[in-house]
Amino acid sequence: MSEDKTQDMSERYDTKPTLDTILEELRSFRASVEERFEALENKFDVRLERIETELDRVRAVAHETRADVRELRSVLKEHFPAIR
Repeated sequence: MSEDKTQDMSERYDTKPTLDTILEELRSFRASVEERFEALENKFDVRLERIETELDRVRAVAHETRADVRELRSVLKEHFPAIR
């Protein structure tokens, strides 16, 4: 092969620009996926906080209800001695 043909072939089969383009697209895709996961993680954290807040409210209501039941039992025992 002549030197000109070898040079033409190397220029013709130069894959570096294609590989650089693919790498850039992959980097862009990765950044996009990372952003989406961050957004999902933030939404998940907010929802977990809301659930925890709601559970705290449920616990408080349960404690109040227990206290009310104890008080009712005490009053009933006073009025109905047979309940003891």
